[in-house]
Amino acid sequence: MTKTPQEILQKLNQAEQLGVDMASPKAVVNHMLAQGEKSSILYFYKPNSVEFDFDKFNAAVAEMRQMKK
Repeated sequence: MTKTPQEILQKLNQAEQLGVDMASPKAVVNHMLAQGEKSSILYFYKPNSVEFDFDKFNAAVAEMRQMKK
């Protein structure tokens, strides 16, 4: 069972396949914004805050890569 919603994992996988630098949350967010994925980006923000949750982002990227194996 995954912790991250499947649609978020799919968006991350698509970004990686297109060559987006997955080590850079800014690059991933910019890519998602260009795709019109505002709600997907909000998943990575801390609840009731404007602070980006880098741990959540890194965990989701690691989970996405683990599922590809």
